[in-house]
Amino acid sequence: MRALNLTLLLLVLSACGGGGSVTAPVNPPPVDADPGGFWLGTVTYDDETSEELIAITTSTGRFTLISVDSFGPDTVGQYIGTLMVDGNNVTGTGSAYAPAGATWDDGSSVMDISINAVIDEQATMSGTWSADSGDAGSFELEYDSEYERDSSLSIIDGVWYVYDDTLNAELTLTVETGGAFAGQGNNGCQSTGLVSIIDAAFNVYGWDVTISNCPIAGDYTGFAVLGDIDTGDPATSQNNVALVSISNDQRALMLPLER
Repeated sequence: MRALNLTLLLLVLSACGGGGSVTAPVNPPPVDADPGGFWLGTVTYDDETSEELIAITTSTGRFTLISVDSFGPDTVGQYIGTLMVDGNNVTGTGSAYAPAGATWDDGSSVMDISINAVIDEQATMSGTWSADSGDAGSFELEYDSEYERDSSLSIIDGVWYVYDDTLNAELTLTVETGGAFAGQGNNGCQSTGLVSIIDAAFNVYGWDVTISNCPIAGDYTGFAVLGDIDTGDPATSQNNVALVSISNDQRALMLPLER
């Protein structure tokens, strides 16, 4: 019986490949970097001018790049679109929006762009951008850990303001506990919309709004991220500012909210 059992064991091992040559381990495929983050850095235009750049990216592949002082003091250009990640290589397409009242070199206010970059997850991202107009440049970004703050509607609800240079409120916006909001501007603009949670583990909110009763009326969608201004009181110094970037097919807007 012992000999029979040994024979059966050898047959089973043989059928399963046991007792044969050892198969070399297969290397797992490379893991794609998570592109999500809040980033700070610089962008160049045709290797001539360099400007500050703020970037918001999500794990699902949406991006917003905000170029500060693109056309002079207090102006903002925005680059908005979608991206894909293959390993550490990033490719994306989208639209470049000139600041209100300005145009790009080809005379357009909105132009198509593409980006190519390399990302070190939650560390750095650098690459190039190019436009159908022939404009091109590069960018370098460093990760900001404020992205890793939790998000919730209870954090962002409340009354928010946009102030002018003399600290007078130009816009008052109230976010309710369920995420619905309404705003009124001194110029007559009215807004209604909804703030949503994209991922509760990260500090990026969805922002959908309808603006009416003014020249920039329309439906917009985009992001908001929260930050801090030191008020001297720790109880009121966190999550007391919000950067909102929204766009549609015609224009992009950036709102610096405070409360």
